Order: sequence, then structure tokens, then C-alpha cells
Amino acid sequence: MTKKYAFLHISSVILLLLLPWAGFAQGKIMLNVKGMVKDETGSPLIGVNIQLKGTPLATITDLDGNYTLSGELGSEGEYTLVTSYIGYANSSQTMQVSASNASFTLNFDMSPDMLNLDEVVVTGNTSTTTRKSLGNNISVLKADNIKNSGTTNSLGALQGKVMGAQITQNSGDPAGGISVRLRGASSINGSSDPLYIIDGIIVDNSSQNVINRNADAQTTGFSAGQNRLVDLNSSDIERIEVLNGASAAALYGARAANGVIQIFTKRGKSEKLRVEFSTSLITSQLRKEIPMTTIGERFGKKGNERLETAQDRLTVLLTVGLTDAQLNAQGVKFVKAGYTPRTLVTDKYAVQRYNYWDDIFQSATGTENNLSFSGGNDKTQFYASLGYYDNEGILKNTNFKRYNFRLNLDQTLTSWAKLSFGLGSNLSTSRDMPNGNNFFNPISGVFIIDNVWNLNDRDANGNLRQVEQVRINPLSIIETFDITQQTYRTMGNVKLSLFPVKGLNIDLIGGGDIYSLQGNEYHPRLPYTGVSADFFPDGYVSLATDNLMLFNNDLNITYNRNLTKALTSTTMAGYQIQYNRRQYAAQDGRDLAPFGKTIAAANNLFNRPVQSLSERFISGAFIQQTFGFKEQVFLTLAGRIDKSSVFAEDNQNNFYPKISGSWVLSDYLKNKTLISSAKLRAAYGQAGNLTGIGAYDRFDNYLLSSIGGLASITPSTTFANPSVRPEKMTEFEFGGDFAFLNNRLSLSVNVYSQKITDLLLTKPVPPSVGGTSIVTNVGDNTYMDNNGFELMLNAALVRKKDFKWDLGILFNRNRNRVYGIDGDFFFLRTGGPQAVLNGQSFGAFYGTYYARDNSGNLLKTTQGLLQPERGVQTTALQGTTDRGADGQPKTTGVGSTELRKVIGDPTPDWTGSVNTSIAYKKLSFYVLFDAVMGGDVYNWNRITSNNVGWGPLAEQEIRGEVPRGTVASVAGGINGGRIQEEHVEDGSFVKIREVALTYELGKVKGLFDNFNISVIGRNLYSFDNYQGFDPEANSAGQSDRVRGDDFGAVPIPRTLLVRLNGRF
Repeated sequence: MTKKYAFLHISSVILLLLLPWAGFAQGKIMLNVKGMVKDETGSPLIGVNIQLKGTPLATITDLDGNYTLSGELGSEGEYTLVTSYIGYANSSQTMQVSASNASFTLNFDMSPDMLNLDEVVVTGNTSTTTRKSLGNNISVLKADNIKNSGTTNSLGALQGKVMGAQITQNSGDPAGGISVRLRGASSINGSSDPLYIIDGIIVDNSSQNVINRNADAQTTGFSAGQNRLVDLNSSDIERIEVLNGASAAALYGARAANGVIQIFTKRGKSEKLRVEFSTSLITSQLRKEIPMTTIGERFGKKGNERLETAQDRLTVLLTVGLTDAQLNAQGVKFVKAGYTPRTLVTDKYAVQRYNYWDDIFQSATGTENNLSFSGGNDKTQFYASLGYYDNEGILKNTNFKRYNFRLNLDQTLTSWAKLSFGLGSNLSTSRDMPNGNNFFNPISGVFIIDNVWNLNDRDANGNLRQVEQVRINPLSIIETFDITQQTYRTMGNVKLSLFPVKGLNIDLIGGGDIYSLQGNEYHPRLPYTGVSADFFPDGYVSLATDNLMLFNNDLNITYNRNLTKALTSTTMAGYQIQYNRRQYAAQDGRDLAPFGKTIAAANNLFNRPVQSLSERFISGAFIQQTFGFKEQVFLTLAGRIDKSSVFAEDNQNNFYPKISGSWVLSDYLKNKTLISSAKLRAAYGQAGNLTGIGAYDRFDNYLLSSIGGLASITPSTTFANPSVRPEKMTEFEFGGDFAFLNNRLSLSVNVYSQKITDLLLTKPVPPSVGGTSIVTNVGDNTYMDNNGFELMLNAALVRKKDFKWDLGILFNRNRNRVYGIDGDFFFLRTGGPQAVLNGQSFGAFYGTYYARDNSGNLLKTTQGLLQPERGVQTTALQGTTDRGADGQPKTTGVGSTELRKVIGDPTPDWTGSVNTSIAYKKLSFYVLFDAVMGGDVYNWNRITSNNVGWGPLAEQEIRGEVPRGTVASVAGGINGGRIQEEHVEDGSFVKIREVALTYELGKVKGLFDNFNISVIGRNLYSFDNYQGFDPEANSAGQSDRVRGDDFGAVPIPRTLLVRLNGRF
């Protein structure tokens, strides 16, 4: 198979070499153009792109709006100079160039264009087109929107700014992961993450667990921690383009069902050397504390002064650690018939309460420094940068450091050839703590102990003391555990662009993404007893590595031709080869030798080494034809065929079609003062998703195991499936873009419908056939759909020479549903409420709920306690309640089953944002309000804090405001299982996501061409009713299957930074 792909690669190069070169040997003419660009108020525009159409010659305007463009042309003739700038309509002027007439002065006055219909965007790795010809929406984010966001991860800069996107920061770690969902979830077994491309090269943004290997079994499938775009320096980014769904991303084929995010880094221009630096001071604080009870008493009878005995545990529940005789000796409150006796002590004793948040959190500081060099002449342009980022986490003893280097070169070889090169390299390091549902997480460690122990108490040797029997002191983890990650990464690309004849562009691009990620985890021997052997009191160490190589080569050909004066044709064709190789290895051990922190120090390698290797090949070819009529009506037809090594030979080819159209109505509008421009569009497309398929799922797999202490090979319990195929998304999109009031107001709307078929599931099979499961496509009757509406409104409220005021509004609504699930439902993980149910959104909360009377009031026991609803579960979504003679839910016999229903949904009803920017002379102000409405959160933190005695319900019980046993009844200690409805909270919020205040000093004589100072705030305040730290955080990290989980996640901090930026 490798030989076949090598042959295809060689063939593509030969095709390139055989192209006709007849038009190249022509006389050269040196062109020189200069001029100035102004806006509608007569003020100079800075950074306007100046491009000689059909050639590689380009530059930008300087601080005074001036530009100079020079370079060699291959022939005489008519040439067009085009200016482009975000928010303004393109402007162009033509020149008749000859050997005797090659110097020109061209000035431009640009007018606002809120729709940016002339903006050039990328539609197929390197293939470009203008917005006006697109039948689908593409969102574009420029450098200024990124650098003022105040976030470490460039994906965080997209929050509240992209149509159709729900972007979530899962953790408050300084390198905390970001989840991106474009138009909702699109897979059950696979990922819903979009495809990421940097400068034409596909890159990896996965989250690999190289630490936390000893996490709780309930965290299986979690992806907590970093994702790899955190390695990218956002100061190097020129712009980000977001393509939502299959109708926009069909040209990317089998990996683009979830949409595409394209990142373009900065490049040099034909101008004098420009040196730019920025330095920032960063501070972060815990934005909100969860109240801990301060009441000076607790239930029970004190075991000893240090509260170290079994009877000092879980005094609110008092169902763990004591025998019935010990419980009865403390006094019986009641015993519920039909259940194991739950004896609750009613006595209380005095205690001192502590605020643990002061012990584990800190006010964190950091810095970011960037230095870049750019410039060039008509032949060579360059951009080079160095970056250093160092930031502490608000959780003590955590941090993230990143060192970046980037070099981008553009070399004009001849008037018909250009060579581009890009290289980005970085080293990222972090000091971490266990996170999520993990016994060793210091945050969850606070939630599973009562706040009656002094965490800072030490023994005579200076060792921290134990807190509560069997538990680990959270400060022991913070002070003595050593958990680190290191990533060495290089991303590079080389592109050869050819312009052999007029209208024909050929791009040959190759590159890759290579990184090595290593995680090291060390837990010392604990200086106290009582902790279960399952939690490594004798010490623990692990080493894990994840090595990735991802390469792709592309050949893209674009041919533009005017068929008639009114009819234009653009033909695109491309061929791509991708190779992905991932190798993972891990080993852990326990019973550490004194002072040892490595695997070599472990006396017990209690798990066999883990090592895996996977390789994937993907090749694809596409062709796209666009016809334009009078620059008003555009029709595009396209198709892509993909082939992958993960499929059997007779099932390798997959076809993805696309058709779209747009109609620019501007020329038909009579009153352009009212309606300045308008465009209608429609698109249909298909794309695939390979993420739910393992590299070798079509083969019989064998696993290494140990039998009798000897290494052995055993067959996998998952059957091979040679018929497996990619999930497929089919999407229809309709929309329009409109500008009003002399381009002072713009409106973009999208309506879409997606259907995802060939869903991949791991289905059980009878053990009698030699296995337990098989990965398979479940057929046409089982599918997922997304239907939604998106709106973006932008207004230039004021446009004066010294004063500008802009306003933006974004609204996204998506409705996700799953249909055709066998058995009506299944849970997505053990112990959690997330499930897949017919007719419900993916990952909805499914669980037990409160018993209520016919009026909807809570139905309590005779002791006044809460209880779950019971009856007969007729279907997954329906149950028939049953009552005993006393009017209470039955507790025995038929009709006593605890009923379940949908109790919540982490998918929001809608998301939106409002932003406004005001500029007065040299001072500018920007604020972004980001809203998520309707999504629910399952608050595990509140469950555990009540159970151990410091939560709000526990405090009410201690004060006597609710009956004794209320906490136990909710937690499942008295009347049955846990009442899960109690722990579902509304996760709606409106955040002050970004605030930026910038003062432009302009030129500083003898020092800077331009200098500014900015004060930037991020996540300053959240308007919500959530009882946890933050409704946005997710304990499962970037997991696609588990959303809306809150247990032990690092809170998202309030961040402030002051930045100085200069250019000379």
C-alpha cells in the first residue's frame, strides 16, 4: 500500500513537470507604482493590501497610508492593481504597461463594504475565490480580533465571534483545552471536532492523556487537559477562516464533516524592514468562590481531637465506615422498612471550619513576549518571529511555558513562478495537577472531605497530616506531587506557485506536523497511614509518550477564463495525499525506592507496558467548476473522491458532491441608500468523518497479554469489520447577506439542515461467537440531525474622522436529535447521566427524578424526606407511576422500579454575543458579551460537598431547617438510589468575555514608528445562577461523549493583562 501511495505522489509531480512552459521566455519589464490609500473620511488607511492581479507582486500601506510596489513583469499589456481591506470594498485601477511606460502613481479612496463581498477566501487548501461567488457562509477573523482576546489558545479568540460555532473553554488551567463545535455534534463514536489547517497543511489538535493514567474508571473516554493548538503563538496569526458544515467543506472530503478551521500565519510584504515587539504582564484570579459552611458544629460524636477515627467520617450521611453497633450507640433517628438500616446520629459537636479555597488557589502571574521581523523587496519577502509565554495557573504549583519560533519566506523566482516556505517550531512545557474525576485531584479532594481539618497542620517532621480517614490531604498533592508535560513540535510547508499562462495558477504544496509529547507523573510515598492500597500510599510513577507524524502533499490547479464579456469560468482541480502515524507508549509502577522519581525507582511495575502504533493513508482528488454571469450570478458544481487505508479494497472509494449558487442583487437595487447591497445564496454538500474508525478496525486484531506470568497473544474481543465505512453528513444551507443605509448596517442569515448517516457504533455480539462487540455502521434508520438558524448583525453607528462606534450582534440556534437507536437508549459512560436516546439531543441527561403529586409538588415521606419517583418503566422516555395504599410510591413488588426520564440537556438552546467598539482619536475601547442559554450542567461538586457536610443542603440539615436525613435521601442513602434530578442546574450564562482599552501613541520620534499600550480583560464577570465555580467548565475536557459534567474542573479565572506594543 505504501508503494501505491508513493507512485501516486510521483505521478502528481510528473504531471506538474509536463505542463507547457512555452509562454515563459519573454522580455522583462520593471514596474514601479506608488500612491496613497484613504478611507471615506479622507484619513489614511494603514495595512491595506495592494496586489497586482494575476501576479505574485504585493505590498501594504504604511502608517501614513502610502505604498510602493515594484517588480518584474514578463510582458507588456494591461494590468490591474487591486486594494483590499477588511470592512471596505475592493478598489482597482488598470494600467497599460509597456517598456516605455512602467512607472505610475495611483491613489485610492476606499468606501465601506460591510459584507466584504470582494474579500478573497480559501476554499480548498490553497484555492481562492471571492465571497460573492460563494453559496455558503465563511467566517473570517483578523489578527486584531485575535491579539486583543487575552487568551493563551488561539481558538479561544473565536468565542462569541463565529456564526454557527459553540466554543467552550473546558478548564481554567493556563493551557486548558478548548472545544469547538460547528453546528452541533455530528458523531457518537467519533469526534465532532473540525479539521484544522495551518498555511495549507493539515495539523493535529487532539488531546492525548499522557498524565492522569490512574484516573477513576468513570473517566474512561475523558480528554481532560491540553489540546495541541495551544502550541501555536497567536501573535503569528494573520487571519482565521471558519467553514461550517458539509456544504462549505465538501472539497476537503472524508475528514471535513465537522467543518474546517483554516489558520493563516503572517507573511512579509514588499517594504522596508519592520521590527515589532510586544510584552505583556498577565494576572489571573479565581473569579468566584463556592461558599463553604462556617457553622461551628457537625453531627456525630467526636472520635479524637484530630478527627481521625472512622466515626469522624461523613457525619451527615454516616453510612460509611461504622458497624451497625457503632451507629446504634450514637442514637437512631429512623430506619426505613425494606432497606439496609441507615442509622443517622442526631448529636452534634463543636468544630472549627476552614476555607480551603485559600489553601489551594492563588493569584497567578505571567508574562508574554514577542519579537518579529518582516519586510522585503519585489523578489523576496520574509517574516520571522520569536515568542515566549510563561503563566502560572490559579491552582497552586501549576504553570505553562511556551517557546516559539517561526520563519516564513516568499521568493519570486520569475514572473511566472513563486516559492513559499514556512516553518514553525515550539517547545511547550507545563506543570500540572490531576484533573477531573480523579482521587488525586486537589480540587475534587476538597469536595470529598468536610471542611473541619486544617490542611496546613504538620507533624513533628514537617510532613502534612492526613485529613479524614482514607483520604489524601489536597496540599500533599500540591506540594509533593510532580506532574509535567513537554511537547516538542515542528510544523512546516513548502509551496511552489506557477503562473504559466494568463489565468492558470498551479500550486504544489507539501508539509507536515511532527510532535513528541511526553508526560511524567510522580507521587511520593505518603507520610501517613489509612489510605487504601488502591491509591498508591507506597508511591506511584508513570511515563507516557505520544509521537505524531502527519504529512500531506497537494497539487491544486486553478484556471480562470472569460468565456464572453458576461460569462466567466473558474475551474479548480486538485489531488492530495495524507499520511498519519501515531505511536503511544506508557508504563507505570509503584512501591518507589527512596528518593526515586522515575520508572527505574518502581519495585512493582504492576501494569504491563502499553505500546500502540497506527498508520493511516488518505488520498483524494477533487474538481470544481464555477460559472459567473456579469459578476452577479454564480453557480458552482464540485465533487471529491477519497480513498483511505482504513477501508477494505472493495470499499475504499467515497464520493462527496457539492453544488452551490449565489445571486448578487446589488445592480438591481434602485435605492442604494436604503439597501446598499444584497446577496442570496444556497448550497448542498456531503462530507465524511473518519474519526470513529480505528486504523485497523477492518482486521482481526490480537492483543498482548500475560498468562501465567508469560507474554502471550490473545485475540481481541472486538470483531473485524471489513465493510466499515465513514460516517457521512449531508447538508443544505440557505442564506443571505444584506447591507443597508449606505453600508452602515449589515445582516447575514443562514438556515441549515444536516443529516448524519452511516453512524458508527460499537455494538454488542453474543459471547458464544467468540467476541463481545463489533464496530459497525448502523444503517439508514439510525441517524443524527442538526437543524439551525444563524444571524449576524453589524452596524457602523458613527463614522467621523475622530470618532467611530461599531456594534455587532451574533445569534446561533442549533437543534440536535438522534433517531433509530436500538433499545431506545444507551448510556455514554458508567455512572454518569449522559445518554443517547431516540428523539433527544446527543448526550442528554437521563436519570431518576423526584416523586411529585398530581399538582407537581414534591411528594415527601412521612418523615418529610425527599424520594425518587417509582412505578413501571414502559419505555425509555415514559414511565407509569404507582402508589401504595398510603399514597406513597411503592418500595417493593411490581411498580417499585425507580423511574428515569430526560432530566436535562447540556446542549444550549441558543448562543449569542454582543460586541461594541468605540474609537476616539487615539483611544479605543472594545467589549464582548458572550451568552450561552439553556444548557444544563450536572453538578457533581454539589453532590459531594453536601454528602461530606459543607455544602448548602448539608448546612440546612445541621441548622435543622430541613429534616435529619435530607442529604442522605437525595444521595441515595435512605429511600433508594441517588435522585439525579437534584443535581442538574441551569448552565445559562452571559459573560463579559473580552474587554480591551488601547491608547495609540503613534510615532515616537527617534524610537518607534508606532507605539500603543493596551489593558485587556478576559472572563471578567459571569451573570448566571449556577452554584458551582463556572457553568462553562467541563470535567471531561474535550470529550465528545461527555458534556456538561462538573467535578473537580479547574475554574476559569478572571484574567487581566497589560501589553506594550511597538514597531520600528
